[in-house]
Amino acid sequence: MLAMPNAWKPTAWIAVFCFVTGLLTVRGQAYDEASIQADGSFSVRASAGSGSELVPRGTPRQSIQLGGQSCDVSYGINSGGKQTLLVSLPGTASAPAVFSLNNMRVSIPPNRVLRITLNGENKIEKMDGNPPESVEFTPLTAGAPDNMPAPPRPSSEVAAAASAPADPVVSPVSSPAPGEAPMATGWPGKLLSSPIPENQMEEDQFYARTEFGPRFVSPLSLVSVSGSASNAGLYNQKQVAFSTGYRQDIDVGVWLTDWFGLAFETGFALNAVRGNTQGMTVSSSTFWTVPILAQLCFQYPNDTGWIPYLNFGFGGGWTIFKVGGIDYSTGGVTAPTLSGTGSSVNNAYQIAAGVRYRLYEELSISLAYKFYGNSQANLNLDNGLQMTLGSPVTNSAEVGVNFAF
Repeated sequence: MLAMPNAWKPTAWIAVFCFVTGLLTVRGQAYDEASIQADGSFSVRASAGSGSELVPRGTPRQSIQLGGQSCDVSYGINSGGKQTLLVSLPGTASAPAVFSLNNMRVSIPPNRVLRITLNGENKIEKMDGNPPESVEFTPLTAGAPDNMPAPPRPSSEVAAAASAPADPVVSPVSSPAPGEAPMATGWPGKLLSSPIPENQMEEDQFYARTEFGPRFVSPLSLVSVSGSASNAGLYNQKQVAFSTGYRQDIDVGVWLTDWFGLAFETGFALNAVRGNTQGMTVSSSTFWTVPILAQLCFQYPNDTGWIPYLNFGFGGGWTIFKVGGIDYSTGGVTAPTLSGTGSSVNNAYQIAAGVRYRLYEELSISLAYKFYGNSQANLNLDNGLQMTLGSPVTNSAEVGVNFAF
């Protein structure tokens, strides 16, 4: 065996030393260390030993230094009622925010958001990027949690994805106003396909819905008509019929769980009175209703995108009867002409059953049937006559749009 010349020995040892030192430096690279405290607060300990920062649980929005970048941290509640922590890096950042959390190296690119879902014990239940797969996770130890995403893709795939055209459905992250949680994808979110991926199953907790369509009213009984005019009682127990009308509603609600929520509904509906019903001559008369309802709401979320729902409404209804003219005579006796406008607020109830289809993460279209009824209405017409109306029931078939926010 040939001996190595003495002149080369120091050089060889220096090379080996540099290689080992470099390897240890890479493997032992220090990152800012983030953690979730026992009370659910978000804590950051700087790798350079320059101190630590804390974002208390429930903070609507706070700016901190994380991974060498200025990030925004905010707390919220998802549709399942679980505490959610959002860590966002503005699009003006010069580089990703890289730090360690839960035995993972986390890298948040500019204009992206890390979403952390906590369980009831304030421990991390799930971490993902928003938009999905936009945040990179790399295990730091062999004991990394099983529910963490796979390591980042090879650099060639990342480069190819970066050069691909931007998804037109996804809007860039905008800097939220104080007190608002950052929106990661922009409204209405991504276009969905069936089956819906797990990371797109959740919807925002609050919603607004508007629905409209034809309304059908059962014949309305003029229970009693009275006043100073003679022969007003000839109208008693007469019935008027209605043409097909129109109804439009606005609902504002909150989901307390994935399947149960509360809502408030109002809107308006109107039907014209048909002429010449039961020997009466009717002209220019309309029947209006304004529902004022509190609702118990039930739904069945699933990955098909078709979400059936059932609502039970209780409250009041504002009844308005605009009478252009109703005339009646029998046996040579003429009843006074009914005319004028009367209104009354009465007890009301409603059952609504429908289904909505999720087109986007935050936007759905709906189809519903509504059965509505109210108690008898007592009206004072402009001409001094008093009228008591029966309790008609209405049926509506409506289409609409549901907005989550």
